[in-house]
Amino acid sequence: MRRTLGLLVLSAALLASTLVLTGEKPATAAIRPTHPQPLVELVAPHGTGRLYTADPQELDAATAAGYRRQPGALAAVDREPKAGSIPLYRLKPTTNATRWLFTTSPDERDTLVRKGWTDEDIAGYVNAEPAPGLVQLRRFTNGKEWRLALEPRTAELLKAGYTLDGPVGYVRPTAVRAGAVYFGMFHTGGHPTIIGRTKEIYGRDNDWWGGVRDFHAGTPYATDNWPGTDWSNLKPSIGYYDDSQPATLEKHIEQATSAGLSFFNFYYYWDSKKQRQDLTDAALEAFLQASNKDSIDFTIGVCAHPYAPLNIPVAQYDAVATNLARYLQQDNVLRTNDGRKILNVCDARGLGDGSNAQIKQFVDAVRAKSGQDLYVMINQAGFDPKQVANAGAEAPYCTTDGPAIESRSYATYLRDQTKFYHQAPTGPFGRCVLADFDERPRYPIENPNVDAIRWMPDQSIDSFRQAVRTAVADMNASTRPSTVDNHLYLYAWNEWHEGGVIEPNERDGCAYLDVLQAELSLPGPGCVG
Repeated sequence: MRRTLGLLVLSAALLASTLVLTGEKPATAAIRPTHPQPLVELVAPHGTGRLYTADPQELDAATAAGYRRQPGALAAVDREPKAGSIPLYRLKPTTNATRWLFTTSPDERDTLVRKGWTDEDIAGYVNAEPAPGLVQLRRFTNGKEWRLALEPRTAELLKAGYTLDGPVGYVRPTAVRAGAVYFGMFHTGGHPTIIGRTKEIYGRDNDWWGGVRDFHAGTPYATDNWPGTDWSNLKPSIGYYDDSQPATLEKHIEQATSAGLSFFNFYYYWDSKKQRQDLTDAALEAFLQASNKDSIDFTIGVCAHPYAPLNIPVAQYDAVATNLARYLQQDNVLRTNDGRKILNVCDARGLGDGSNAQIKQFVDAVRAKSGQDLYVMINQAGFDPKQVANAGAEAPYCTTDGPAIESRSYATYLRDQTKFYHQAPTGPFGRCVLADFDERPRYPIENPNVDAIRWMPDQSIDSFRQAVRTAVADMNASTRPSTVDNHLYLYAWNEWHEGGVIEPNERDGCAYLDVLQAELSLPGPGCVG
């Protein structure tokens, strides 16, 4: 029986612990073959036999049939061929067998097929030769089943009674897709409050960097209230920029992708008074005009705040959905591991009256206008993640941790980080890492009460590294569906007025991106500052 890669339909036989695969195509969008996918290990219901799959639909079906998913992901494999890759063939002794053998040898595959084995075609693609960042994938057997494992686990499996059955190829040890929230308000129309108050307090016209620029320069508002603080990080390495210019986005894309980031999550605002997109629209347009935009994916984070004019009334759903459909038609919209385009809702409280019914009405309107099977994720900040399905969405995700910010302690954030993740049900979930929170540059232009200003005095790059490791540990222990289980949202690329910044800066250079690339084993030549 031949199997079309990534396509699965359950049959009644599956309920009897037999995985039967067909070539029928499910009603989902085609997968963009640009990013490696998590290769997940499952144990057959009776305890002998290992199934490895990079197909989220197959994983869900097998789990429903009693196969036990092992925590985390074994490695990352490609779903389509690329330069230097070879097919990873999947076979089993008989049609009804629940143990599989994986090989990259066409000769071995053909020999087994001639002996009557069932050929289930290609499970993915691995590299044929070693390369930086790759680890050898090996096959083991104990006479009853075959297992795949990375080379560092060899001693463990030999001790468990397995013998080495040969190398299979080379793979990335992780499949994390990391992206950053992009706060596209650094231009003339981006932040009218900051621009206006900068004129009042600092005497400069049309400066959207007010506060950040001034703290960097040593304004008394900084030195009198927080003496001895080093503010030299408050300047981007490319200088104070205008993110309505495609050249700015081109540089940001270059910086992000050089360190292995996969996507930007653009904040999206709608002005219900003007009845049009506002604040971040110019940065999004600059992104779409960037000459290198196809080298990175993007997703929209609809921020509907529970106050006018940044709320979205039901009467304006159709207009917003029409506007969003334009972005969602782009080919490089971030996708799930089964190929569906993702739409994020960064704040659902201002969608209609904030009820599940009116949030669902909005989600349905966007789906209808886009004409696509969108995968909608709702930020758990201000929203109960257990209510996601009732609001018409597929999964929760996170960007910041409100209680940790209010605690004003990064140590508290680290202590409760895993607990924060686990507020979401056991279904799919998009994790996040908070780089920092420090709104002191907002004083006094946005907040004149110095005592109300929040920041985390115990934050450091080392503590950020620990937060990244905690996220990885939670992924490695996860048995959630694999649809978005390897997605990681970083807060943020450039939230300069709130301190959420991983963008290279004058003092720290590429330090934050270097941590991400090292801890997540991300591809790329290394950060370009």
